[in-house]
Amino acid sequence: MGKRSVPTGTLPRAVAPSLLPHGLREKLIVAFSLMSVIPLLVLAYVVNVYLFPRLNSFWDISMVVGLAALISFLGLAVTRSFVLPVVKLATQAQAIAEGQLDREVDVGATDEVGSLGVSLNQITQRVRDNMTQLRAYGEQTKQMNLEINRRILTLSHLLQVSNLISQPGKIEEVITFILEKLAHLEEAELNCLLELHGEGGALVVRGCVGAEADQTQALQGKEIISPWLGQVLQEGRVVVVDGQNHSFEGKEFLQHAFGMTHAVLQPIVSMRQGIALLISANRRRNFNFSEDCLDLLKVFGKQVAIAIENDLLMKRAEELKVIDELTGLYNAAYMKSRLDEEVRRAIRYHRPCSLILLNLDDFQRVQDLYGALAAEGVLHQIAELLKAQVTEVDRVGRMGPDEFALILPERNKREAIDLAESVRCVVEEHVFTNGSTRLPCSLHLSAGLSENPLDGSSGEGLYSKAGEALRIAKEEGKNRVMAAA
Repeated sequence: MGKRSVPTGTLPRAVAPSLLPHGLREKLIVAFSLMSVIPLLVLAYVVNVYLFPRLNSFWDISMVVGLAALISFLGLAVTRSFVLPVVKLATQAQAIAEGQLDREVDVGATDEVGSLGVSLNQITQRVRDNMTQLRAYGEQTKQMNLEINRRILTLSHLLQVSNLISQPGKIEEVITFILEKLAHLEEAELNCLLELHGEGGALVVRGCVGAEADQTQALQGKEIISPWLGQVLQEGRVVVVDGQNHSFEGKEFLQHAFGMTHAVLQPIVSMRQGIALLISANRRRNFNFSEDCLDLLKVFGKQVAIAIENDLLMKRAEELKVIDELTGLYNAAYMKSRLDEEVRRAIRYHRPCSLILLNLDDFQRVQDLYGALAAEGVLHQIAELLKAQVTEVDRVGRMGPDEFALILPERNKREAIDLAESVRCVVEEHVFTNGSTRLPCSLHLSAGLSENPLDGSSGEGLYSKAGEALRIAKEEGKNRVMAAA
C-alpha cells in the first residue's frame, strides 16, 4: 500500500493520539498530576517509613499532610497562572483569524504571554489599517474606472460629432446632435446655442437640449436681449459662472432666462467675428466646474464652431457655383443674377432683352417608364439641343428638375417667339436614346416668354411674366409657345 499523504501545514504524529495531550487544559492536568499526586505518593511513602514511627500525635500528622497540600496548591496556582492566559489568548487569536478584526486581546500580564498579546493586537491593528486602506483604494479604483469610462464615452461622442460634421447634412441636425451629446455630461443639464440675429444685438435660441422637455420646447426659437450676453460675445472669451467665479449679473441672467445657477458660456467665432454663443448650464448646489470638465466643454464648443463655419463655407461655395452638374448648363442662381444684369444694361442703353422659360411636358412619365438614369440622359440631350440653338451672347440655364431658361440680350419678343418655336420643333423631332437604345416615345416642350421693358423693368418682373405665360401654355394643351400679354 502507498504512503498516506499528510495535509500541508500539518505535522505527522509520532505517537498515538490517546497518549499525547493536545489541549493546554489536558496538559495542566498532567502537570498537576506530576506536581501533586506523585509528590504526595512519595511524601506518603517517606512519612510512612521514616516519620510515622516518630509521630506521636494527630497534630503532627495533620501538619505534614497540610504542608503537602500547600505545596500542591502552590504548584497548581503557578501552573494555572501561565496556562489560562495562554488558553484565553489562543481563543481570541482563533476569533481574530475567523475575521473578527474588531476584537482585541486582553493583556493582563507583563511576561512573555503579555508580550505575545501585545504583538497580536499590533498585528490585528495593522490588518485593520490595511483593510481600511484597501477599501479606500478600491473606492478610488472604482471612481477611476468610472472616470475612464466617462472619458471613453465622451471621446466616442466627439468622434461621432467629427464624423457627422465631415458629411454633408443640415446644420440644424448637426447642432442638435452636438447638444444631445453634451447633455450626457453630468455638469451640463441644459445646453443651448444662441445665434446672433440682426444688428440689434438680439440672440435667438437656435438649438436647445435638456432634461426637461417642456423647458427646452419653450426656449426653442426664443429671442433673448441681454447687454451682458452681448458683452460676452463681443469679448470672445469663455466665461464661467459658478461658486469660484461669482458674477451677480451672470447668475441673475441664468436664473431669469434658464432657471439655472451655474454655466459655461462659449462664444462661437467665425471669420474673427462672434456669431453665436454656446451655453452649458446646471442648477447644482455649491458647484464648481473642474478643469477637466471645462476642457471637455471647450472641445465641444470648438466642434460647434467648426460645424457652423463649415456650413457657412458650403453655402458660400454653393453661391459661387454657376454650373449645373447634370446638364453642364448654368444653374438657377447664376441665371437670375445674369438676368438682372442684362435687364439693367438693356434699360441703360435702351435695348431689348427677352427671357424664355421652357418646361418638358409629362416628363414624369419618362422617369416612370424608363427610370432615373434614362431621364437624366434625356435632360443632358436637351441641354445639348438648347446650346446648339443660341448664340455666344445668349445664356442657357437649368432652373428646375425639368425646366430651362434662355436669356436673349438684343432680342425682342418677336425674335424670342421665333427662337422658342424653333426649339420646340427641334425637341419634338429629336430621337432620344438611353445609351445605345432608342426611346420609343417623343418629348414636347411648353414655353413662356417676356421682354424688357414691355413686360417688366427688372429681372424678377420678367421672370414672373414668363412664368405666368408658361402656366397658360400648360393649361391650353401643352406643346406650345405663349408670350406674356
